[in-house]
Amino acid sequence: MTILSTIITRHYTAHASDSFITVHRPDGERDVVEAKKSKLVPVRAWRGIVGYWGLAQHGNDWKTVDWLRARADRANEYDSAEAFADSLAAALTTGLAGRTFARPLDVGLGMHFTAYEYIDDRWVPELFVINNWTDTSYTAVRPEGFRVTRETYAILKNLPERSADHGRPAYRLEVHAAPHNAPLLFHFNNGDPALFNPVAASILDSVVELSRRGHLKDPSSAETHLAIARSPVDIVSKLLKELAVSGTKLVGGKPHDLAVSPGGVYKSRTGDC
Repeated sequence: MTILSTIITRHYTAHASDSFITVHRPDGERDVVEAKKSKLVPVRAWRGIVGYWGLAQHGNDWKTVDWLRARADRANEYDSAEAFADSLAAALTTGLAGRTFARPLDVGLGMHFTAYEYIDDRWVPELFVINNWTDTSYTAVRPEGFRVTRETYAILKNLPERSADHGRPAYRLEVHAAPHNAPLLFHFNNGDPALFNPVAASILDSVVELSRRGHLKDPSSAETHLAIARSPVDIVSKLLKELAVSGTKLVGGKPHDLAVSPGGVYKSRTGDC
């Protein structure tokens, strides 16, 4: 499993993740087989970034990050960011259906794909979640495969359901207006919600309070966005390194971060551009 942190403001979208890839041992514990490589991929055709959690590799011919890089290189073949997201879901459903996994949950895989959509002369950020999990307990996968949901409008309005209608211009323009009218920060995290969300939420609360006081350092800079996205990843990784029993750590290694502005300028403190 991975922890994947994503934030969206008026200035940037920013992603951060750990780098652990683990495999099951016969005794049920896990060995770390990768602790340095990135799980974040720029999707330049759509001023986007995609990161994943869950299935990282299978056999000798499947690595999720390599698959994503190959797809990102062809993202300009699609006429919208949404069409590209839909293509990822369809290709994953087909490509993984023909593989045999030792445990039913081993096929579980999720992705955050942020992109900017050009609507009424505005670049509007969106987060597409692409996954085959039934819910955020990560205890079951959907037999029908992968689906795509839009997240920003539902988060903005605190709605329990995600609707395809949220891609309509009126809804998208509300998302665009919200962070321009207040210091709004969209924040999404996936991977291990019970362990990760309390840390991420507390950091976000502190950032919001710093902003309210006018004490937030360089609030429009890429470096600040990268720091906000990466802080919970760093803290959880350090916590597990110091406190978790050997063979149970699913998060850690080199952290990675990547941000992109509405103008399509990418920044990273970890060489992920």
